[in-house]
Amino acid sequence: MQNDTRSVPVKRRAFYIFIISAILFGLGQFHRLSGAVTLPPVAADLGISVDSLGFLAAVLFFTSAVLQVPNGMLLDRFGSRKVMPIYVGFAILGCVILSYATSYEELLISRMLLGGGFSITMMSAYVLFAKWYPVDRFATVASWMMAASSIGSILASYPLAFFIDEFGWRPAYLIVALFTLFAVVAGMLIIQDEPEGYERDAQQPTSIGESVRGYVSVIVYPRFFFLLAMGFVAFGPATAILGMWGGPFLEQVYGLDGVQRGEILLLMVLAVPAGALFFGWVERNTESRKKIVIVSVLAEILAFLVLGLSDGLALWSICVLFTSIGFLQQHYVVLAAHCRATFPDYMVGRANSTLNLTSILGVGFMQSLFGWGLALYPTIGYNISFVSIAIVLGIATLLYLASVDPSKQGVTPTS
Repeated sequence: MQNDTRSVPVKRRAFYIFIISAILFGLGQFHRLSGAVTLPPVAADLGISVDSLGFLAAVLFFTSAVLQVPNGMLLDRFGSRKVMPIYVGFAILGCVILSYATSYEELLISRMLLGGGFSITMMSAYVLFAKWYPVDRFATVASWMMAASSIGSILASYPLAFFIDEFGWRPAYLIVALFTLFAVVAGMLIIQDEPEGYERDAQQPTSIGESVRGYVSVIVYPRFFFLLAMGFVAFGPATAILGMWGGPFLEQVYGLDGVQRGEILLLMVLAVPAGALFFGWVERNTESRKKIVIVSVLAEILAFLVLGLSDGLALWSICVLFTSIGFLQQHYVVLAAHCRATFPDYMVGRANSTLNLTSILGVGFMQSLFGWGLALYPTIGYNISFVSIAIVLGIATLLYLASVDPSKQGVTPTS
C-alpha cells in the first residue's frame, strides 16, 4: 500500500468532501430504491394501473443512463463543484413536482428529473476521490461512501412505508426536497475540485471538444468492453427488487401489506452497508479484484435460480435470499476500483461514467424484464424473471473473464 503523504488540511478537506458526497449519493439512493414503497400508493391515489409502474420505475434509471456520457465529459472538463449543484437543483424540482403530482404525466416528469438530477452524484464523488485520496485507497473510500449513503436506502424502505401510512406520500417528498436543498448549499461551500498543489495531467481536457474526442480512447481502451459487460449486471438484479418489484412480489405472492413489505425490504437494505464494508475490506486484502467480482456474481446467480425454480418458498427463505442479493450487489465497489485502476486520473470521470452508464441501463432493463414477464405469463411471471436474471448474470460473467485485471502492485496507470 502506498504511503499517505497528504497534509493535515488536505486530509480534513477530503473528509468533508467524503461526507457531503455520501449525503448526496444517499439522497439519490433514496429515490432509486423508494419506488417499491412509493409507487403502489401513488398509483392507487391517482388511479394508475399497476402494469404501468414498470416504466415509471425504469424511466428514472433510463434518464440517468442517457446523461452518463455528458456527465463524464462535464466532470472531467469543469469539475464537481460547478456541475453538481446544477444537476441536483433539477432533482429538487423533480421532488417538488412529485409531491404535487395529480397525473401520470406529472409523475413521469418528476421521475425523469430525479433520475437526471441524481445521475451525477456517484461520478462526482469518484472524480473527487481520485484527486483527494491515494489510488490504493479508492475502493476503501468508495465502500465507506456506499455504507454511509445507505441511510438513504434504509429510509426508502420501512421508515418511508411507515411515514406514508401515517401522513401520506406528498409531505414525505416535500421534506426530502428541503433536506436536499440544504445538502446542495453545503456542498457548494465545502467542495473543492482538487487539493492545493495537485498536478494536472498534461492530457486533462481543456474543452468539451477534447472531452468528446477523449471518449473514443475510453471506449477503445484494451478489453474495457468486457469490464462493461459486468457493469451491465452490477446494480440491476438487487435494484429491480428493492427499487420496484420486491413490493408487488411480496404483496401478490405472500399477501403482505405495505408496512410488512417495508420491513422485509429494510432487511435487504441493511445488508447494503454491511456488503459495502465487507467488499472494501476484501479488496484491500486480495490481490485480484476480478476474482472477488466473479465469486460474488456466481453466488448471486445461485440465489436467483433458487427464487426462480422453487415454488412455495417459506417467507423466511425469501428474506434470506433477498438480503443475500442486497449484500452481494456491493461487489460494485470492487468493480469500480477495477475500472479506476485501469485508467489514469484525467480519464476517471469518463471511464467510470461509462461503467455507470452500462450499470444504469442494466437496472432499467431488469426493471422492465419483470414487467415483460408478468405481462406475458401472469401466473409464473416472477419465476421467469428471476431465472432470466440468473441467465443474464451468467452471460456477463463469461464476458468479464476476458477483462484485464490490473496488478495492485503496479504503478498508477498511464495512457
